[in-house]
Amino acid sequence: MSNFRVIIVGGGLSGPLLGNGLLANDVDFVLYERDAEDAEYEGYQIRLGEGALRGFAACLPEARTQEIMRKLGKSTSTVQTAPSLYTSRFEQLADFSKVPSYTKSSAIDRVVLRNLLMEPIKASKRVRYGKELTSYDITTDQEGEEKVKVHFRDGSCDVCDVLIGADGSRSKINQLLGLNNLVPLTSHWSFLSKGSVPYERVLELPEQLRKGPIIVMSKEVKLFYALYLPEDYHHKTASTNNTKLMAYDENAASFYWGLSVPVDSIPYKKAKDMKDRRQICSDLIKGWAPEFHKMLNIDRDDQGAQDLHVTMFNASTQPSWEWREKTRKLGPVTHGHPRVWLMGDAIHAMQPARGQGGNQAMSDCADALPQLLKLHSLVLARDESGRSVTSMDISIACKEI
Repeated sequence: MSNFRVIIVGGGLSGPLLGNGLLANDVDFVLYERDAEDAEYEGYQIRLGEGALRGFAACLPEARTQEIMRKLGKSTSTVQTAPSLYTSRFEQLADFSKVPSYTKSSAIDRVVLRNLLMEPIKASKRVRYGKELTSYDITTDQEGEEKVKVHFRDGSCDVCDVLIGADGSRSKINQLLGLNNLVPLTSHWSFLSKGSVPYERVLELPEQLRKGPIIVMSKEVKLFYALYLPEDYHHKTASTNNTKLMAYDENAASFYWGLSVPVDSIPYKKAKDMKDRRQICSDLIKGWAPEFHKMLNIDRDDQGAQDLHVTMFNASTQPSWEWREKTRKLGPVTHGHPRVWLMGDAIHAMQPARGQGGNQAMSDCADALPQLLKLHSLVLARDESGRSVTSMDISIACKEI
């Protein structure tokens, strides 16, 4: 193994996926995750499309990709689906699955996918939990080689040649780089919910949800609703009350919905002040068809059902091609430095309301991995001299992402 070293900060989706690619190519790396190892990741549903598959092809062995594919949700007719657009009266306006140019996707539970991606990284003992990054410095080692020194809240530090910021839409590394293109969407509150889908519940929900997600946009209120029905490989069919339906893994299945509303549509300034969040959502869609009220309250009486999560998401502005050069002129040496890269939501935040956010993050891995492997190859070629990658090497690779 060469002395080229990568530090990945963030154990969501893109961080572990990139780590798999580095692991497969014998590149020295370590992944730092802010949360504790035993933290419970609730996570919501995402939909895997072309971007995610591109990342899988670049970073994963075929066996691991196939294992992920086996966890995809199935509709009544196909694996890949597209949403349908409905009015608030529950009238279908458009079925995007019939539009050839619309990108199809497949549902998967975010926690399921994350665990599958993290397993090889954990097995290789390259994960450090409970490590919150606070800052980084650009330093020089004893051989005069430029390095990145990463500092964590517990007082520890580590050194690498390239630091990868995969730390999400509230990225600390984005701020330290001086990019600051992540902005809070203070105009809207987002209510998020996830719950179980036993067979009886599927039959209570609109049949269209078995074919694909439903999207509603009415008077600045937006609803996205989807089911995750992973295939049951032990049974081919299931039936309830003499009604046959596709067999699925009842224990792993889930529903997910997100309701986005203008902040001035409710009399609350802080999420903590919203006590009965489900009732708030019901009031917000008061004039909508009964089907939607059923959908949003499908688990209301479940024992131990979690309260709705309320948040304001971050969005991102498009950085200019010269953003690194501009920030380096205006700030300290850490600003815009080519040894620090950003991926996924850490540079282009995607809201999960349509379940598509993870696709861009995982697609980024297909762009970053080849450049890291080039740098690794340069070091291998220079092993006799013992030289590491130069700042020029890093700058060239950074521009190619």
